[in-house]
Amino acid sequence: MTDADHATAMPPAPGDALAHVDRDASPTDVGRRPTQRPRAATAAIILYAVGAFIANWPAWPGDPNLFRQGDLTFMVWGLSWTPHAILHGQNIFQSNWLNYPYGINLAQNTTMPLLGILTAPLTLAVSPVASLNLLLWLALVLSPTSMYFVLRACGMRPLAAFVGGALYGFSPYMAGQGLDHLVINFVPLPPLIFLCAYRLFVQRDRRPLRWGLALGALAVAQFFISAEICITTLLTTGIALVVLAVARPRGVPTALRHGLKGLLLAVALFGTAIAYPFWVVTFGLEHATGRSLGGGLSSDLLSPVFPTSLQRFAPASMLSIGNKLVLGDFPENGGYLGIPLLIALAWIVIRHWRDRWIRFSFVMMIVMFILSLGPYLTIDGHATVYLPGYLFYELPLLKNVAEVRLSLYVACFAAIILARWIDISLKGAPISLSTLSDGFPVAWQDHRSWLRVVPGGVLAIASVLALIPSWPYPNGAIAVPAYFTSTAVQRIPVGSVVLLSPYPSVAEVQPQLWQAIARMRFRIIGGYGIYVAPGGGSDPYPAVLQPSDVETYLWTNATDSPPYPDSVLPADNARLAADLRTFLKRYDVGTIVYTPNATHPQEIFDLFRNALGPPTAISGSVAIWYQVQRLLATARS
Repeated sequence: MTDADHATAMPPAPGDALAHVDRDASPTDVGRRPTQRPRAATAAIILYAVGAFIANWPAWPGDPNLFRQGDLTFMVWGLSWTPHAILHGQNIFQSNWLNYPYGINLAQNTTMPLLGILTAPLTLAVSPVASLNLLLWLALVLSPTSMYFVLRACGMRPLAAFVGGALYGFSPYMAGQGLDHLVINFVPLPPLIFLCAYRLFVQRDRRPLRWGLALGALAVAQFFISAEICITTLLTTGIALVVLAVARPRGVPTALRHGLKGLLLAVALFGTAIAYPFWVVTFGLEHATGRSLGGGLSSDLLSPVFPTSLQRFAPASMLSIGNKLVLGDFPENGGYLGIPLLIALAWIVIRHWRDRWIRFSFVMMIVMFILSLGPYLTIDGHATVYLPGYLFYELPLLKNVAEVRLSLYVACFAAIILARWIDISLKGAPISLSTLSDGFPVAWQDHRSWLRVVPGGVLAIASVLALIPSWPYPNGAIAVPAYFTSTAVQRIPVGSVVLLSPYPSVAEVQPQLWQAIARMRFRIIGGYGIYVAPGGGSDPYPAVLQPSDVETYLWTNATDSPPYPDSVLPADNARLAADLRTFLKRYDVGTIVYTPNATHPQEIFDLFRNALGPPTAISGSVAIWYQVQRLLATARS
């Protein structure tokens, strides 16, 4: 079948604007339900699951003992907080159990309440670390599986859908975010949201209210996993509909009349569900205004070409360039596609430009890449000229978007292009995952076909090799002191304030993990999160507590980092001990738990002993001062 045949196989009705992408498809496309191939779907899911298992090895799904430190620590905290808050009648969107007494706006942080609810049985029965490892595995299974079934629902053959799902679910974006950010790595819902909008406005399904309800429910679910991914997914959906409307404006009124009821239902459901958390973000406890920490992190024009250390097979010279892009934050640099795949995509687009699936996906891929570049065109780390994003990202809901993360959608539309091309290539050659072992189809067995297949095969192999992630991720033991999992921790009164050493902060995240493992028994001073800065913006540093020299001393001796608050490290031990007693009294600290995990543990232990006397209990390497307020009264007397 020629390209002209593809363009005219199912001619659209006059004025049928938005349906052109759909009606242009072959007889196996959306207009007809694809033949069900359960064996192919099962094989695809198994292969995705194997890939996810390799990525996280030796941690297995539900493993409570292995862990990747960093931002994932806060996500463990969130998985523990949500069921705790629900069971104890507390607010899941704001709390002072972290950063006591000022608290933290959890609606602005990555607590993933929906995932916390879904994994609550495992969290309560085993640990939040077990839930995290299960979700890290599921992210790499459900995301490509979702894309697979969406492509199958759009009429593509199993092999095409499998490849498209793999490119979406194992893209460099996914490989990078899987290292640190479960919240934006768990993305099975965006393809489903796209499908709902497609059914509603493009295919114009006869059940608009059903698809509107599904669209609203999926958007709500995505919001309660990641508000950022929810916003960017809805943004991408809106841009896609605008692109289609511009391409065929005469069909817009018909599409709107058909889909308006479903859209209104989706908006009503979404608005009602997010009203309160949106209020918390805007007016709630410790809410930050202005651009968030993620804002301003943009892709680089060179990102699609130069790999990072997240790719297993790459020349060292190219890695040295790729690792420096996106401010050197290479896990965030998800824009890489690789030269072989870029060549393949360019060839497909040129060769099959008349195919509306490919043309539309290419336009969307370019648009999303330009938006991922942010407000400026950055080339090799140097900002050059203004881009449309300069004004675009000043819109209220987009200020907190890390532009580089739109690479997810670049990979999504690249996957559609590749899947569509494979589907076109298989016309008349019924290849699927379940029939590959039957040998090559007759259409590929003559020498002229081989002349076309071999170069394409070489390019395909090169594309795959260029994208293979450098897995498995680095996992290590969770290293939680036995005290926090023993019955001894029950001596801490429920809900009381605990000062942990090392001091919990962006520079030392482990104490926050201990609080989560102890099932949120106590509140803590300090902690890693996004807080409100003095000027109203966001800040990873908690509020300065008084006397400030106590926080400076504990912070700096814990991490050997620059003092916070920024001041001279106190040298007068007697004055410091007196200030610590004032600090403990002011913030109603009930227990001090000391561990030798700090950079200068002895200095911290000596400070506690000078202020309160010897510890009231020892548990292994952990020293504990219980009933601190009583000890303070004794010290004053």
